Amino acid sequence: WSAGPRLPLAVDHPSAATLDDRVYLSGGHSNGRDSARVFRLDSDHWTELAPMHFARGGHALIAAGGKLYAIGGNNSRANIAPSEAYDPASNSWAVLPPLPVARNHVSGFVAGGAACVAGGRYPTTGRVDCFEPVSGAWSRLPDLPQATSGGGATAFVSGDVVMTGGQDASETRIVDQLAFYSPGGAWTSSEAMMSPRHGFELAVFEGRAWACGGGSAPGLHPVATCTSLGDRPSPNT
Repeated sequence: WSAGPRLPLAVDHPSAATLDDRVYLSGGHSNGRDSARVFRLDSDHWTELAPMHFARGGHALIAAGGKLYAIGGNNSRANIAPSEAYDPASNSWAVLPPLPVARNHVSGFVAGGAACVAGGRYPTTGRVDCFEPVSGAWSRLPDLPQATSGGGATAFVSGDVVMTGGQDASETRIVDQLAFYSPGGAWTSSEAMMSPRHGFELAVFEGRAWACGGGSAPGLHPVATCTSLGDRPSPNT
């Protein structure tokens, strides 16, 4: 590990994504204030970009089809229903149709070119919604095996999706769910997360999905743990 440049704004509950090999970070909560600010990591510094239309934290920032999608989240008053898309070519955000069920602490991933969010609260759900950039409409995938919020999700190069961790509906138990989804199929779960926790994001690096940090118990119980897992073997191999 090495230290990178400090963020211009101290935030909790932001969301990050990579697009064209560049890291973007959006939203979050800063000392009791909701943020709509967006930053891009440019070598040794952060560049501030056009802000989102809606300040939000606990959302998902998802890179799909050359754009970034901000979906879900909340502010100090309520969940944020409107979604929005960022076009790096014009440095601008466009408001999209609202998330069918507004919620925060969602887990974002890409499936079949669509920007998807799984789980979230309130109430805690196993629902999975996907925004289709081509049609401009929402669709649903099968629900998660277990309802959860604050877990992590990502997609492998193969297109398989993994979803893991989070908290249960009562926010008194960490969910050890480790579920896989193949486009066109259903979620399957045959084992548990190695180090169950919530409040983290999954990111693929060198072919493996990495979960670093998070909380090992409901509330603020931060850990420095990093674990990773690979994609499932193809059924044809």
